[in-house]
Amino acid sequence: LLKSTSAFQATSPAAVRSPLVRLHSSVSSVVSVGEDAARDVGSMDMWATNVGIQLDGCDLTATYEDDGYGGMTEDWSLVTSQPISEGSPVLFVPADAILSSGIIRNELYTFLSSAEASLTDLGMEKDIPLFALFVKVLAEYERGEMSSYYYWLNSLPRKFNNGAAMTYSCFECLLPYAAQLAETERNTFSKFREALDMVLVTGFIDKKTRSNMNVLKWAFNVVATRSFVVWEGERMIVPMGDFFNHGTEPEVTIDHDEDGNCVFYSASDIPAGYPLRIKYSGPSDPSALLAKYGFLDEQALGTFCKMMNMQTEMTDLGLTASNMLFYSNGEIAPEVYDCVLYSILGGSDPSLQQQFYDAYTSGDEETKQSFHNQYWEYTLQAIREHVDQTLQDLYALSVRASEKDVVTHPRLPVILKHNEFVTNAFYSVRDQLNQM
Repeated sequence: LLKSTSAFQATSPAAVRSPLVRLHSSVSSVVSVGEDAARDVGSMDMWATNVGIQLDGCDLTATYEDDGYGGMTEDWSLVTSQPISEGSPVLFVPADAILSSGIIRNELYTFLSSAEASLTDLGMEKDIPLFALFVKVLAEYERGEMSSYYYWLNSLPRKFNNGAAMTYSCFECLLPYAAQLAETERNTFSKFREALDMVLVTGFIDKKTRSNMNVLKWAFNVVATRSFVVWEGERMIVPMGDFFNHGTEPEVTIDHDEDGNCVFYSASDIPAGYPLRIKYSGPSDPSALLAKYGFLDEQALGTFCKMMNMQTEMTDLGLTASNMLFYSNGEIAPEVYDCVLYSILGGSDPSLQQQFYDAYTSGDEETKQSFHNQYWEYTLQAIREHVDQTLQDLYALSVRASEKDVVTHPRLPVILKHNEFVTNAFYSVRDQLNQM
Protein backbone atom coordinates (compact mmCIF):
# COMPACT_ATOMS: atom_id res chain seq x y z
CA LEU A 1 0.00 0.00 0.00
CA LEU A 2 1.23 3.48 -0.83
CA LYS A 3 1.46 5.81 2.12
CA SER A 4 1.31 9.57 2.39
CA THR A 5 4.56 11.51 2.51
CA SER A 6 2.88 14.77 3.53
CA ALA A 7 5.24 15.15 6.50
CA PHE A 8 7.99 16.03 4.03
CA GLN A 9 8.16 19.36 2.26
CA ALA A 10 8.25 19.55 -1.52
CA THR A 11 11.72 20.54 -2.72
CA SER A 12 13.52 21.30 -5.96
CA PRO A 13 16.56 19.06 -5.55
CA ALA A 14 19.69 19.36 -7.61
CA ALA A 15 19.94 16.76 -10.35
CA VAL A 16 21.53 13.55 -9.12
CA ARG A 17 21.56 11.03 -11.92
CA SER A 18 24.19 11.86 -14.51
CA PRO A 19 24.54 10.35 -18.00
CA LEU A 20 26.71 7.26 -17.88
CA VAL A 21 29.35 8.16 -20.41
CA ARG A 22 33.00 7.30 -20.05
CA LEU A 23 34.62 10.04 -18.03
CA HIS A 24 37.75 9.54 -15.94
CA SER A 25 38.99 11.94 -13.31
CA SER A 26 42.48 12.63 -12.08
CA VAL A 27 43.81 10.27 -9.44
CA SER A 28 43.92 13.07 -6.86
CA SER A 29 40.17 13.66 -6.94
CA VAL A 30 38.85 10.12 -6.56
CA VAL A 31 37.69 8.68 -3.25
CA SER A 32 40.49 7.19 -1.18
CA VAL A 33 39.59 3.56 -0.51
CA GLY A 34 42.40 2.78 1.93
CA GLU A 35 41.06 1.12 5.08
CA ASP A 36 42.44 3.97 7.20
CA ALA A 37 40.86 6.73 5.09
CA ALA A 38 38.48 9.03 6.98
CA ARG A 39 34.76 8.99 6.20
CA ASP A 40 33.32 12.42 5.42
CA VAL A 41 29.76 11.94 6.64
CA GLY A 42 29.17 15.65 7.29
CA SER A 43 29.57 16.61 3.62
CA MET A 44 27.33 13.71 2.62
CA ASP A 45 24.64 14.98 5.00
CA MET A 46 24.72 18.39 3.30
CA TRP A 47 24.73 16.74 -0.15
CA ALA A 48 21.69 14.71 0.86
CA THR A 49 19.75 17.84 1.74
CA ASN A 50 20.77 19.43 -1.56
CA VAL A 51 19.40 16.50 -3.61
CA GLY A 52 16.08 16.39 -1.77
CA ILE A 53 16.69 13.67 0.83
CA GLN A 54 14.73 14.50 3.98
CA LEU A 55 14.98 13.18 7.54
CA ASP A 56 12.22 13.64 10.10
CA GLY A 57 12.82 13.01 13.80
CA CYS A 58 16.19 11.30 13.41
CA ASP A 59 19.85 12.18 12.85
CA LEU A 60 23.06 10.54 11.73
CA THR A 61 24.98 9.49 14.84
CA ALA A 62 28.47 8.04 15.21
CA THR A 63 29.43 5.24 17.57
CA TYR A 64 32.89 3.86 18.26
CA GLU A 65 33.96 0.37 19.25
CA ASP A 66 37.27 -1.30 20.03
CA ASP A 67 38.40 -3.00 16.82
CA GLY A 68 40.22 -5.74 18.72
CA TYR A 69 43.77 -4.69 17.90
CA GLY A 70 44.34 -1.33 19.53
CA GLY A 71 42.17 0.92 17.40
CA MET A 72 38.60 2.12 17.17
CA THR A 73 35.93 1.30 14.58
CA GLU A 74 33.64 4.14 13.57
CA ASP A 75 30.05 3.34 12.66
CA TRP A 76 27.38 5.79 11.55
CA SER A 77 23.68 5.07 11.85
CA LEU A 78 20.32 6.79 12.16
CA VAL A 79 19.02 7.45 15.69
CA THR A 80 15.80 9.15 16.76
CA SER A 81 16.17 12.76 17.95
CA GLN A 82 12.61 12.89 19.32
CA PRO A 83 9.77 10.47 20.08
CA ILE A 84 8.23 9.08 16.88
CA SER A 85 4.74 7.64 16.54
CA GLU A 86 4.00 4.39 14.74
CA GLY A 87 3.50 4.85 11.01
CA SER A 88 5.37 8.16 10.82
CA PRO A 89 7.66 8.81 7.85
CA VAL A 90 11.27 9.18 9.04
CA LEU A 91 13.18 9.34 5.74
CA PHE A 92 12.29 10.38 2.20
CA VAL A 93 14.69 9.67 -0.69
CA PRO A 94 13.71 10.96 -4.16
CA ALA A 95 13.79 8.52 -7.06
CA ASP A 96 16.59 10.40 -8.81
CA ALA A 97 18.93 9.81 -5.87
CA ILE A 98 18.36 6.03 -5.80
CA LEU A 99 20.74 3.64 -7.54
CA SER A 100 18.47 1.12 -9.24
CA SER A 101 19.87 -1.99 -10.89
CA GLY A 102 17.00 -1.98 -13.40
CA ILE A 103 17.68 1.58 -14.53
CA ILE A 104 21.43 0.94 -14.65
CA ARG A 105 20.96 -2.16 -16.80
CA ASN A 106 18.77 -0.25 -19.23
CA GLU A 107 21.21 2.66 -19.50
CA LEU A 108 24.29 0.44 -19.76
CA TYR A 109 22.86 -2.37 -21.86
CA THR A 110 25.55 -1.97 -24.54
CA PHE A 111 28.27 -2.18 -21.91
CA LEU A 112 26.80 -4.95 -19.76
CA SER A 113 25.23 -7.42 -22.20
CA SER A 114 28.35 -9.56 -22.69
CA ALA A 115 29.14 -9.58 -18.98
CA GLU A 116 25.55 -10.52 -18.13
CA ALA A 117 25.69 -13.40 -20.62
CA SER A 118 28.91 -14.59 -19.00
CA LEU A 119 27.36 -14.52 -15.51
CA THR A 120 24.28 -16.35 -16.80
CA ASP A 121 26.51 -19.08 -18.23
CA LEU A 122 28.07 -19.45 -14.77
CA GLY A 123 24.64 -19.94 -13.18
CA MET A 124 24.78 -16.48 -11.57
CA GLU A 125 21.76 -14.88 -13.21
CA LYS A 126 20.35 -13.88 -9.82
CA ASP A 127 23.54 -11.88 -9.17
CA ILE A 128 23.23 -9.73 -12.30
CA PRO A 129 21.40 -6.87 -10.49
CA LEU A 130 24.25 -6.77 -7.95
CA PHE A 131 26.79 -6.73 -10.77
CA ALA A 132 25.03 -3.76 -12.38
CA LEU A 133 25.34 -1.82 -9.13
CA PHE A 134 29.00 -2.90 -8.89
CA VAL A 135 29.72 -1.41 -12.33
CA LYS A 136 27.76 1.74 -11.47
CA VAL A 137 29.80 2.35 -8.30
CA LEU A 138 33.03 1.82 -10.24
CA ALA A 139 31.88 4.28 -12.91
CA GLU A 140 31.02 6.91 -10.28
CA TYR A 141 34.32 6.26 -8.49
CA GLU A 142 36.19 7.02 -11.73
CA ARG A 143 34.43 10.37 -12.06
CA GLY A 144 35.86 11.46 -8.72
CA GLU A 145 34.58 14.85 -7.63
CA MET A 146 32.71 15.18 -10.94
CA SER A 147 30.39 12.36 -9.86
CA SER A 148 26.96 13.33 -8.59
CA TYR A 149 27.50 10.65 -5.93
CA TYR A 150 30.99 11.71 -4.85
CA TYR A 151 29.96 12.90 -1.38
CA TRP A 152 27.93 9.77 -0.74
CA LEU A 153 30.82 7.54 -1.86
CA ASN A 154 33.24 9.48 0.33
CA SER A 155 31.04 8.89 3.39
CA LEU A 156 31.07 5.10 3.10
CA PRO A 157 33.14 2.62 5.13
CA ARG A 158 36.52 1.62 3.75
CA LYS A 159 37.01 -1.44 5.89
CA PHE A 160 34.63 -4.40 5.63
CA ASN A 161 34.55 -7.69 7.55
CA ASN A 162 32.31 -9.75 5.27
CA GLY A 163 33.23 -12.90 3.40
CA ALA A 164 34.61 -11.10 0.35
CA ALA A 165 36.99 -9.17 2.62
CA MET A 166 38.20 -12.29 4.41
CA THR A 167 41.24 -14.39 3.56
CA TYR A 168 41.57 -18.15 3.54
CA SER A 169 43.24 -17.84 6.94
CA CYS A 170 39.94 -16.33 8.15
CA PHE A 171 37.95 -19.23 6.72
CA GLU A 172 40.17 -21.62 8.68
CA CYS A 173 38.86 -20.07 11.91
CA LEU A 174 35.17 -20.58 11.10
CA LEU A 175 32.94 -23.63 11.35
CA PRO A 176 32.21 -25.20 7.93
CA TYR A 177 28.78 -23.56 7.54
CA ALA A 178 30.03 -20.01 8.16
CA ALA A 179 33.21 -20.64 6.16
CA GLN A 180 31.17 -21.91 3.21
CA LEU A 181 28.94 -18.84 3.23
CA ALA A 182 31.92 -16.51 3.51
CA GLU A 183 33.77 -18.25 0.70
CA THR A 184 30.67 -17.96 -1.48
CA GLU A 185 30.85 -14.16 -1.11
CA ARG A 186 34.54 -14.20 -2.00
CA ASN A 187 33.84 -16.37 -5.05
CA THR A 188 31.07 -14.02 -6.19
CA PHE A 189 33.54 -11.14 -6.08
CA SER A 190 36.03 -13.22 -8.06
CA LYS A 191 33.43 -13.95 -10.76
CA PHE A 192 32.49 -10.27 -10.92
CA ARG A 193 36.14 -9.40 -11.57
CA GLU A 194 36.18 -11.88 -14.45
CA ALA A 195 32.90 -10.55 -15.84
CA LEU A 196 34.33 -7.04 -15.72
CA ASP A 197 36.70 -8.11 -18.50
CA MET A 198 33.62 -8.33 -20.72
CA VAL A 199 32.77 -4.75 -19.83
CA LEU A 200 36.36 -3.73 -20.59
CA VAL A 201 35.99 -4.90 -24.19
CA THR A 202 33.63 -1.97 -24.74
CA GLY A 203 36.07 0.48 -23.14
CA PHE A 204 33.73 1.51 -20.35
CA ILE A 205 35.67 0.80 -17.15
CA ASP A 206 39.26 2.04 -17.28
CA LYS A 207 41.96 -0.64 -17.29
CA LYS A 208 43.71 1.04 -14.36
CA THR A 209 40.55 0.73 -12.29
CA ARG A 210 40.07 -2.86 -13.43
CA SER A 211 43.51 -3.80 -12.16
CA ASN A 212 43.18 -2.04 -8.79
CA MET A 213 42.21 -4.83 -6.40
CA ASN A 214 41.57 -2.46 -3.50
CA VAL A 215 39.10 -0.39 -5.54
CA LEU A 216 37.33 -3.44 -6.95
CA LYS A 217 36.93 -5.11 -3.57
CA TRP A 218 35.74 -1.86 -1.97
CA ALA A 219 33.15 -1.31 -4.73
CA PHE A 220 31.93 -4.90 -4.42
CA ASN A 221 31.64 -4.67 -0.64
CA VAL A 222 29.75 -1.38 -0.92
CA VAL A 223 27.07 -2.85 -3.17
CA ALA A 224 26.98 -6.23 -1.39
CA THR A 225 26.42 -4.69 2.05
CA ARG A 226 24.42 -1.54 1.24
CA SER A 227 21.93 -2.71 -1.40
CA PHE A 228 18.68 -4.54 -0.81
CA VAL A 229 16.37 -6.69 -2.92
CA VAL A 230 13.20 -4.82 -3.91
CA TRP A 231 11.71 -7.66 -5.92
CA GLU A 232 13.12 -10.50 -7.98
CA GLY A 233 15.54 -9.06 -10.50
CA GLU A 234 15.77 -5.63 -8.87
CA ARG A 235 18.24 -4.32 -6.29
CA MET A 236 18.60 -0.79 -5.03
CA ILE A 237 20.98 1.31 -3.01
CA VAL A 238 19.14 4.15 -1.29
CA PRO A 239 21.60 6.83 -0.14
CA MET A 240 21.01 7.77 3.51
CA GLY A 241 18.69 4.76 3.75
CA ASP A 242 21.85 2.64 3.65
CA PHE A 243 22.76 4.08 7.05
CA PHE A 244 20.03 2.07 8.77
CA ASN A 245 21.58 -0.80 10.70
CA HIS A 246 20.07 -4.30 10.82
CA GLY A 247 17.48 -5.40 13.33
CA THR A 248 15.80 -8.81 13.60
CA GLU A 249 12.76 -6.92 14.87
CA PRO A 250 13.16 -3.67 12.91
CA GLU A 251 11.88 -0.27 13.92
CA VAL A 252 11.54 0.85 10.29
CA THR A 253 9.76 -0.44 7.18
CA ILE A 254 10.38 0.52 3.54
CA ASP A 255 7.87 1.65 0.92
CA HIS A 256 7.98 3.13 -2.58
CA ASP A 257 5.42 5.62 -3.81
CA GLU A 258 3.94 5.87 -7.31
CA ASP A 259 6.79 8.16 -8.43
CA GLY A 260 9.53 5.75 -7.41
CA ASN A 261 10.53 7.71 -4.30
CA CYS A 262 11.59 5.63 -1.31
CA VAL A 263 9.97 6.35 2.05
CA PHE A 264 10.92 4.77 5.37
CA TYR A 265 8.25 4.55 8.11
CA SER A 266 8.38 3.79 11.82
CA ALA A 267 7.00 0.32 12.56
CA SER A 268 6.07 1.20 16.15
CA ASP A 269 6.20 4.02 18.68
CA ILE A 270 9.89 4.83 19.18
CA PRO A 271 11.38 6.91 22.00
CA ALA A 272 14.02 9.60 21.49
CA GLY A 273 17.63 8.43 21.36
CA TYR A 274 16.72 5.03 19.95
CA PRO A 275 18.45 3.38 16.96
CA LEU A 276 16.39 2.96 13.80
CA ARG A 277 16.93 -0.37 12.05
CA ILE A 278 15.64 -2.25 9.05
CA LYS A 279 15.76 -5.98 8.35
CA TYR A 280 18.52 -6.73 5.86
CA SER A 281 17.96 -8.98 2.85
CA GLY A 282 18.64 -12.69 3.26
CA PRO A 283 18.67 -15.08 6.24
CA SER A 284 18.96 -13.52 9.71
CA ASP A 285 21.20 -16.29 11.06
CA PRO A 286 24.32 -14.73 12.67
CA SER A 287 26.66 -16.76 10.45
CA ALA A 288 24.85 -15.66 7.29
CA LEU A 289 24.92 -12.01 8.40
CA LEU A 290 28.64 -12.25 9.16
CA ALA A 291 29.40 -13.71 5.73
CA LYS A 292 27.17 -11.29 3.83
CA TYR A 293 27.48 -8.05 5.80
CA GLY A 294 30.47 -8.52 8.10
CA PHE A 295 28.96 -8.01 11.54
CA LEU A 296 27.69 -10.12 14.43
CA ASP A 297 24.05 -9.71 15.34
CA GLU A 298 24.32 -10.12 19.10
CA GLN A 299 20.54 -9.69 19.43
CA ALA A 300 19.84 -12.78 17.32
CA LEU A 301 17.61 -15.30 19.05
CA GLY A 302 19.66 -18.27 17.91
CA THR A 303 21.88 -19.81 15.29
CA PHE A 304 21.82 -22.59 12.70
CA CYS A 305 22.48 -25.91 14.45
CA LYS A 306 25.47 -26.54 12.12
CA MET A 307 24.33 -30.03 11.07
CA MET A 308 26.13 -29.88 7.74
CA ASN A 309 25.90 -33.67 7.38
CA MET A 310 22.11 -33.50 7.00
CA GLN A 311 21.80 -31.40 3.86
CA THR A 312 20.01 -34.21 1.99
CA GLU A 313 17.55 -34.76 4.83
CA MET A 314 16.91 -31.02 5.11
CA THR A 315 16.17 -30.84 1.40
CA ASP A 316 13.82 -33.84 1.61
CA LEU A 317 11.83 -32.18 4.39
CA GLY A 318 11.88 -28.73 2.78
CA LEU A 319 14.01 -27.23 5.54
CA THR A 320 16.71 -24.55 5.44
CA ALA A 321 19.23 -23.22 7.91
CA SER A 322 16.60 -20.71 9.02
CA ASN A 323 14.43 -23.58 10.33
CA MET A 324 17.19 -25.63 11.94
CA LEU A 325 17.91 -23.42 14.93
CA PHE A 326 19.55 -23.72 18.31
CA TYR A 327 18.29 -20.82 20.41
CA SER A 328 20.44 -18.79 22.79
CA ASN A 329 18.17 -19.77 25.71
CA GLY A 330 18.92 -23.45 25.06
CA GLU A 331 15.74 -24.35 23.22
CA ILE A 332 15.87 -26.43 20.04
CA ALA A 333 13.62 -25.82 17.06
CA PRO A 334 11.16 -28.71 16.48
CA GLU A 335 12.48 -29.05 12.93
CA VAL A 336 15.85 -30.14 14.31
CA TYR A 337 14.27 -33.08 16.13
CA ASP A 338 12.30 -33.96 12.98
CA CYS A 339 15.36 -33.87 10.74
CA VAL A 340 17.57 -35.86 13.12
CA LEU A 341 14.93 -38.57 13.53
CA TYR A 342 14.36 -38.69 9.78
CA SER A 343 18.10 -39.27 9.33
CA ILE A 344 18.20 -41.97 12.00
CA LEU A 345 15.28 -43.83 10.41
CA GLY A 346 16.93 -43.63 7.01
CA GLY A 347 20.02 -45.32 8.38
CA SER A 348 18.11 -48.15 10.04
CA ASP A 349 14.91 -48.83 8.08
CA PRO A 350 14.03 -46.88 4.90
CA SER A 351 10.43 -48.08 5.07
CA LEU A 352 10.03 -46.49 8.50
CA GLN A 353 11.69 -43.36 7.19
CA GLN A 354 9.08 -43.23 4.41
CA GLN A 355 6.27 -43.59 6.94
CA PHE A 356 7.70 -40.73 9.00
CA TYR A 357 8.12 -38.64 5.84
CA ASP A 358 4.48 -39.24 4.87
CA ALA A 359 3.32 -38.21 8.33
CA TYR A 360 5.57 -35.13 8.25
CA THR A 361 4.48 -33.90 4.83
CA SER A 362 0.77 -34.63 5.42
CA GLY A 363 0.68 -32.89 8.79
CA ASP A 364 -0.16 -36.10 10.65
CA GLU A 365 1.13 -34.91 14.03
CA GLU A 366 -0.14 -37.94 15.92
CA THR A 367 1.84 -40.42 13.83
CA LYS A 368 4.88 -38.16 13.79
CA GLN A 369 4.81 -37.82 17.57
CA SER A 370 4.52 -41.59 18.01
CA PHE A 371 7.78 -41.95 16.04
CA HIS A 372 9.43 -39.34 18.25
CA ASN A 373 8.27 -41.11 21.40
CA GLN A 374 9.56 -44.47 20.19
CA TYR A 375 12.99 -43.22 19.05
CA TRP A 376 13.45 -40.36 21.51
CA GLU A 377 16.61 -41.75 23.14
CA TYR A 378 18.29 -42.19 19.76
CA THR A 379 17.40 -38.66 18.70
CA LEU A 380 18.59 -37.21 22.00
CA GLN A 381 21.89 -39.09 21.81
CA ALA A 382 22.54 -37.96 18.23
CA ILE A 383 21.96 -34.31 19.11
CA ARG A 384 24.13 -34.55 22.23
CA GLU A 385 27.00 -36.03 20.25
CA HIS A 386 26.69 -33.31 17.62
CA VAL A 387 26.69 -30.55 20.25
CA ASP A 388 29.70 -31.99 22.08
CA GLN A 389 31.67 -32.38 18.85
CA THR A 390 30.82 -28.87 17.68
CA LEU A 391 31.94 -27.39 21.00
CA GLN A 392 35.26 -29.24 20.64
CA ASP A 393 35.60 -27.88 17.10
CA LEU A 394 34.85 -24.34 18.25
CA TYR A 395 37.51 -24.56 20.94
CA ALA A 396 40.05 -25.77 18.39
CA LEU A 397 39.11 -22.91 16.05
CA SER A 398 39.58 -20.38 18.85
CA VAL A 399 43.05 -21.79 19.59
CA ARG A 400 43.91 -21.60 15.89
CA ALA A 401 42.71 -18.01 15.68
CA SER A 402 44.69 -16.98 18.77
CA GLU A 403 47.88 -18.14 17.06
CA LYS A 404 47.37 -15.73 14.14
CA ASP A 405 48.52 -12.11 14.00
CA VAL A 406 45.48 -9.85 14.33
CA VAL A 407 47.28 -7.01 12.53
CA THR A 408 47.85 -9.26 9.52
CA HIS A 409 44.33 -10.67 9.79
CA PRO A 410 42.17 -7.76 11.09
CA ARG A 411 38.88 -9.67 10.61
CA LEU A 412 39.78 -12.10 13.39
CA PRO A 413 38.15 -10.09 16.23
CA VAL A 414 34.69 -10.23 14.64
CA ILE A 415 35.23 -13.90 13.73
CA LEU A 416 36.10 -14.67 17.36
CA LYS A 417 33.01 -12.78 18.56
CA HIS A 418 30.92 -14.84 16.13
CA ASN A 419 32.45 -18.09 17.37
CA GLU A 420 31.87 -17.04 20.97
CA PHE A 421 28.20 -16.33 20.22
CA VAL A 422 27.79 -19.78 18.65
CA THR A 423 29.69 -21.41 21.52
CA ASN A 424 27.42 -19.81 24.12
CA ALA A 425 24.32 -20.94 22.23
CA PHE A 426 25.63 -24.51 22.03
CA TYR A 427 26.49 -24.54 25.74
CA SER A 428 22.94 -23.42 26.51
CA VAL A 429 21.58 -26.22 24.32
CA ARG A 430 23.84 -28.76 26.02
CA ASP A 431 22.61 -27.63 29.44
CA GLN A 432 19.05 -28.08 28.23
CA LEU A 433 19.79 -31.52 26.80
CA ASN A 434 21.41 -32.63 30.07
CA GLN A 435 18.13 -31.91 31.86
CA MET A 436 16.15 -34.17 29.53
